[in-house]
Amino acid sequence: MEIKLRITRENEDGSADAIVDYDDEGQIVLIQYGVVAMLKEAIEQEKQMAKKKVNKDLMYQLENDIEKFYSIIDDLELLYKTHGDRKTPMSEDEVASAMLGIIAKAKMVHYWALDTYCRCFELNDYASDEVKARRLEILQGWDLDDEDPDGRC
Repeated sequence: MEIKLRITRENEDGSADAIVDYDDEGQIVLIQYGVVAMLKEAIEQEKQMAKKKVNKDLMYQLENDIEKFYSIIDDLELLYKTHGDRKTPMSEDEVASAMLGIIAKAKMVHYWALDTYCRCFELNDYASDEVKARRLEILQGWDLDDEDPDGRC
């Protein structure tokens, strides 16, 4: 087996450009070493992912809440079709009432989607005590009562 490493240039940052020469047996050893290194790295990444404990039910709930926004599109399309395609067009009051209903529905869908998003990423009320304490520490350094007319702190 033969593996030769020849440095062709040393870079300022400490790295180097090199040429690797090897025979067939050396190639097999390098490939085996590379595969083992990749497997070790994949195992370590899997361990790190397991520590994060992704809540799949919460993830699916978030996806479901996002999908509910499409029902609002369906509602708008139905309103458009009903107003334009029925024998007698909808009255102004009927259109206004339907639009107000769709707006109310959109606000509810948004509320629950945002709530699920915050639960999923542990934001706002769902943040850990450590994060809440750090947030409070940062906010205490801000002068929120400076009566600055442009609203900046």
